[in-house]
Amino acid sequence: MKPPLKFALYSTLYISEEGIWEYEIYEKLKGHYNPRALSKLRSILLELHNKSWTDEVDAEVYGETIFRKYKLQERHREFVEYQLSPLKIVKELGLDSINEKGGVSHERAFARSN
Repeated sequence: MKPPLKFALYSTLYISEEGIWEYEIYEKLKGHYNPRALSKLRSILLELHNKSWTDEVDAEVYGETIFRKYKLQERHREFVEYQLSPLKIVKELGLDSINEKGGVSHERAFARSN
């Protein structure tokens, strides 16, 4: 049984200590959640940022699209670890291979969104 999308998102942010681009999160989760559920990712990330759960560590504009890189705030890491067992969720979804250098390029992400 897969975890709720929000739990998977928290877990992905948890293991991405340097931050992760929102399109990389989408790429990692698209094999586990339907497109309708994933269409809420950006609004969930913005909500977490507005409530000071994440920091926006980078942003780039490509065409008319803004790509943001989010990082879970350090002060929330212990709470997420305690409440969600994020490493277990990551393992269940097979997301342990998240890394900064092997991600999806902005161009490929943009091409998919159009």
